[in-house]
Amino acid sequence: MRWQVPTGLCCLLPLVLAVLVACLIPRHINKALRGGVKDQIVWSANSPPDTYARYVRDDHPGDPTVQTDFYLLNITNLAGVKAGSKPVLQQLGPYLYKKHTVKRNIWFDNRGRVAFTRDEFYTELPSNSLFPSLDDVVTTVNVPLLGALAKAHSIFGRFVAIQLLLEVLASFHDPNVDGLFMKRTVRELLWGYNDPLLQKLKLLAPGLDTRFQLVPNTTASSLHPSRQDIVNTGVNNISAIWDTEVWSNHTAINSWRPPHSEPVQGSDGTQFRPDLTTGDSIVVWAPDLFRSASMTANSTVSLEGVRLLRFGPDPSQGEPSPAYYQTFQGLMNVTSPIAAGPEGRAGAAGPPVFLSNAHFCDVDSAVADTVLGLNCSLNEHVTFLDVEPITGITMRAAKRLMMSTEYGPEWQAVEPRVKRTFLPIFWVEEKSQATAAQCNDFKKQVYSAQKASKLVLWVAVGVACFFGVLAVVLLTAPLWDKRHGRDPETGVEDNGQQEPFLAPDMSGGAAAAAASDD
Repeated sequence: MRWQVPTGLCCLLPLVLAVLVACLIPRHINKALRGGVKDQIVWSANSPPDTYARYVRDDHPGDPTVQTDFYLLNITNLAGVKAGSKPVLQQLGPYLYKKHTVKRNIWFDNRGRVAFTRDEFYTELPSNSLFPSLDDVVTTVNVPLLGALAKAHSIFGRFVAIQLLLEVLASFHDPNVDGLFMKRTVRELLWGYNDPLLQKLKLLAPGLDTRFQLVPNTTASSLHPSRQDIVNTGVNNISAIWDTEVWSNHTAINSWRPPHSEPVQGSDGTQFRPDLTTGDSIVVWAPDLFRSASMTANSTVSLEGVRLLRFGPDPSQGEPSPAYYQTFQGLMNVTSPIAAGPEGRAGAAGPPVFLSNAHFCDVDSAVADTVLGLNCSLNEHVTFLDVEPITGITMRAAKRLMMSTEYGPEWQAVEPRVKRTFLPIFWVEEKSQATAAQCNDFKKQVYSAQKASKLVLWVAVGVACFFGVLAVVLLTAPLWDKRHGRDPETGVEDNGQQEPFLAPDMSGGAAAAAASDD
């Protein structure tokens, strides 16, 4: 068995080669994959056309639609509310729109950042007769009136402001206005109208904007050419990709309660750092809230065969906080920054404005119980982001926010019987998801490379195991032969017994000697 040891040594060569392949080839494939992912998610002047287009605007042909659904809350028992009952609300909607976001005046600096101005506007989506009409009439609190009175209060004081209001209301006749409440069409509330009452109240509050609308339908760069956002592209630090550093020329929001200053930070929700895992947290910059928000990946979901991490709001974000003028769990008070602006005076007067989850989900019952008719569903009324963990790209999302206001006994001069109420005005769902074609392209580009890497790894491991076992068997065979009493050279078994001693045959010699004697 002289051949065993050389053959065993020869088996070590493919073993070493297989180990090298298992270590190097998958690593090379994964490195190439990470490089390809970076090319696809980092926005630069030299980005591939598809990557550049994805960041510049979100309404290219073939891109998923960013659909925005508006829902308004209609008071169905106005007489009872004026007599002291809780409002009974009826949800009207959805009113369907497509949201467009376009970046203009784009420039890249040498620090790995990009600056741009942003246009955001809505176009109505086609609907049929089964959908509600923009001409539907909504009964709600007169938010423009609350705003005008808050401004007058800041100038003249509450008592004088109320007296002036009563004088204006006494001489003002509008079938759409009923004390503290009003009736307007959905079209007027969403997209704006010139309010006759505000035109009269402008005498009490100079500088008052007499046009009221819930949703601005343009932030056109032509209207605000100097309002820039600056975002980290991730070219120098991929973990900081798409982190907002400047929003609308602001690096911080200073109209919260001193000494708190809210730094501008976080993604806009479309792109995050790659290589995310369950339990990770991400930060989103929420302009509506004038603050950043933390979200955590608590589960995994699937979209067209693509595995996604589902991020939901961090519950601690909704806790009461004096810094944000927040008194109730889940009810975020944005009155001060809306009235004063990001750099304005903290605590500026304005109509009470609160944002929360739709239908008061996860909001303190002391707030939610002041109205009737809401029906919270966590699956339908809470924001979520579904992020592909390898690339950090958001492939499905739904942002859901509800705007509310507050009124109560302080308005007894106008409505003597109303009770303290947090009244929802409307809520909006902004949603989008990757198309089936986009998911299939992703699987071909990313999952195929991952499968190739795993295939090479397991084949190399199998080959290494085979030749490793073979080498061990061949190299240890002589030791086994020796242990079991076989000659390592011949392989003939040695049983440990001596050959029997045979005495020489002397009979022939004795006979010859006897013959010679004769």
